[in-house]
Amino acid sequence: MTAKNPKRQRLLISVAIVVMGIYAVIGVMETKSKQKRLEQSVRDLDAIHTMLIDINRLKTVPKVAALRLESPAEITNRISAARSAAGLPESSLLREEPTAPKRIGRSNFELRSTTIDLAPASLPQIVAFCENLRDENSGTLVRDLTLTEPRNGSQQGRPESWKATLVLTQMFFSPTSDL
Repeated sequence: MTAKNPKRQRLLISVAIVVMGIYAVIGVMETKSKQKRLEQSVRDLDAIHTMLIDINRLKTVPKVAALRLESPAEITNRISAARSAAGLPESSLLREEPTAPKRIGRSNFELRSTTIDLAPASLPQIVAFCENLRDENSGTLVRDLTLTEPRNGSQQGRPESWKATLVLTQMFFSPTSDL
């Protein structure tokens, strides 16, 4: 039995070495797999970090279009607030004429224009009025501005004043389908 015992021990040792070798190979393969997953996670983290930077930057960027159309009352309130902020009297608003929204080509956006006529006012007042009308978050801005000299002739001895006609526009998202 002692003669078989060393053979048996060698066989057991050989089996143990083979099993340990298999475990070592599996361990190396798992380590490489985990290393690849870690590298992918690092790339994903970099991509997420870049996206977060973009999101934070885009939060402060002016919007091009609103998600909803402002009501006529909201437009009237915006015009009134801009007029007051510019130091223009109520009588300076000669005309406020909104148009029906129109689709922009085949896009998912519509544009509504409101034509506004102002009585003669100083250039700084007109500029302040236009600036106070603009609201980048609702896609509202003054697109066109036409200045004309009042018909009563020269303005000698008085501060320069101009009649203004401007077009206030609001672009808003209006999908053509519910896809």
